[in-house]
Amino acid sequence: MRIEEEKYLELVLQTVHRKLEEVQKKLGDNARDMESMNDYFWENYTEFDEYGYEMFDNKMALKTRLTQQEEYRRDRKRYEKMLDAPYFGRVDFCYDGDEEPEVYYIGVGNLTEDHGKGAYVYDWRAPVSGLFYDYDKGKASFQAPAGIMEGEITRKRQYKIRDGRLVFALETEMNIDDEILQQTLSENGDNRLKSIVTTIQKEQNSIIRDTRHRIMVVQGCAGSGKTSVALHRIAYLLYHNRESLQAAQVLVLSPNSIFGDYISRILPELGEENICELTLDDYAYRELNCYGEAEDKYDELERVLHGCASEEAEYKQNKAYVKELDLFLMQQEWENVEIGDFKYKKIFCPEETISRFFYEKFCDVPMLDRLEKIAEYLIDEQETIQGRDMEDEERQKVLEKINRMYVTMDPLELYNRFLAESGREEQLLTGDTIPYEDVYPLLYLKYSMKELPKRRKVKHVVIDEMQDYSYLQYRILQKLFDCPMTILGDRRQTMGEKQSNVMKFLPEIYGKEIFYIDMKKSYRSTCEIMQFAEQLIQENSETEYVDRHGELPHTREAGSIEQMYEMLAEDLRDGSDCRTQGVLCLTQEEAESVWSALKEKGIEADLLTKDSMKFRTGISVMPFYLAKGLEFDAVYIPDAQKYQTPLEKQAMYINVTRALHKLKTYILLT
Repeated sequence: MRIEEEKYLELVLQTVHRKLEEVQKKLGDNARDMESMNDYFWENYTEFDEYGYEMFDNKMALKTRLTQQEEYRRDRKRYEKMLDAPYFGRVDFCYDGDEEPEVYYIGVGNLTEDHGKGAYVYDWRAPVSGLFYDYDKGKASFQAPAGIMEGEITRKRQYKIRDGRLVFALETEMNIDDEILQQTLSENGDNRLKSIVTTIQKEQNSIIRDTRHRIMVVQGCAGSGKTSVALHRIAYLLYHNRESLQAAQVLVLSPNSIFGDYISRILPELGEENICELTLDDYAYRELNCYGEAEDKYDELERVLHGCASEEAEYKQNKAYVKELDLFLMQQEWENVEIGDFKYKKIFCPEETISRFFYEKFCDVPMLDRLEKIAEYLIDEQETIQGRDMEDEERQKVLEKINRMYVTMDPLELYNRFLAESGREEQLLTGDTIPYEDVYPLLYLKYSMKELPKRRKVKHVVIDEMQDYSYLQYRILQKLFDCPMTILGDRRQTMGEKQSNVMKFLPEIYGKEIFYIDMKKSYRSTCEIMQFAEQLIQENSETEYVDRHGELPHTREAGSIEQMYEMLAEDLRDGSDCRTQGVLCLTQEEAESVWSALKEKGIEADLLTKDSMKFRTGISVMPFYLAKGLEFDAVYIPDAQKYQTPLEKQAMYINVTRALHKLKTYILLT
């Protein structure tokens, strides 16, 4: 069997080398053609025809060449990756009515000799590749473009190929054999989230390939691979919707910039361009910067951890507060406008007509944009009468005059009016900073009174850490994005006093479009670490673990802070074989103190803050809330005795479940 497999691998690698040479030649030829086209343009553009047809043709031809060049670069990257490991699986499928099975090798990309011929390797996202992930030997089927194909899987194999050499070929009757999964999970982590195409499990594959549901909500335990699955799902959707979906039209809302950097490698690894990523707090900051500097969630969280949080901070994110805002907005349709007769030169419109337009004809237009719509209507009417377009300067004067019927058009002034009228005068926003508790109420009010900003079309949104978004934030997201979504998180990892189950209100916001799925199996940590984590939350758990074992979590007791830092430094040195080590603290202040102490002891580490942009290998020191979604070979938690309140216990759970192989906590006895 091995000789047969090695011969096939050699054939595939020869084809990859040949394809790589071909694409290199195409890149060179195309680059020379583009250079010639540019030379021709600059030498002759003064002689192009007066209607611009030649210039247009030249630009379109150049644009086509640029698109081809990008496709060739993607092909080159795919072939270079395949030189290391062109495939990882094989499935032999005998179609009903056939006597001999078809053999399909599964890899990260397609490989064919020529168009129209069978493939040497099939992309893991191809319809037939679903057989490899979803079925054991025996009866099976897959959805092909021509319909459902039924038959029988007669053989399944998995491969480990490294540097173009076959390490092993494993015959298996089971789905993604435990031996390969165990080997993958036992490896050290990295500073980037890794592709899981070689070990996708059946329940993960069903999420990745789902195209029927518009809003998919995934509740998954720590280490279940939620984020990986979501990104592989995006890669799958991009692969199957080339004509209607592009990477630039996909948006990931991530918890912080560190996490954004951590997930940045997956899509390029899968042969796709990277997608847009930002935090909702960064978005709000940009939208509100004309009113002041908007705080982010971590500012609020630090206040809570230091016992300085506002009593209304949580309430202002809830449904009851949104109802207060909605009632205020309804009142402002009458209180914030003083409608009268409108007259400008030859344009005249009586008060009753403007009122009818404002409250009836344009009632679906946001309140602060309605008078502009009425102005446009009056201008169009005047232009029709005069038989000519109105000058821009005149149009602007009409608009300015009619907008004076508003008492104010400033959302901040209106929000302060709301605070005053609701008995919250002491909370008025008068400084240069917008407290976090008021950031999203102000943004909600702005978007309810004015049309949304026009931006590049987003066709799919991924929301990570769904449990950390409030009811109010989801209402804002509903206004911003009318497109399919993949929403994922873990209520156990809520950054708050209580676990947040967003499914209590998401169906109200998104209706019957929601499809909910629960991922209960954890792949990240050893059984010993996960059992330690389960004891922290003290609730009945349905979490399943991969049967992977390691050393027991260890708690060290120190008689002084200095002794604790010595122990920590000693353990970090002993863990030098780990690619990633995380020292996870409760607050940013504590992280800075620990980092300074380690530096004095000669330990080089990265101190991560909410403004950090990169996650690197080595030792990282950070507060727990920046570790969301990350994983480390070893995790160290100093001052573990501090974690007493419900929020602090949530923080401890988050810290513990970041560990892949080793976990150590330190208790200060004095």
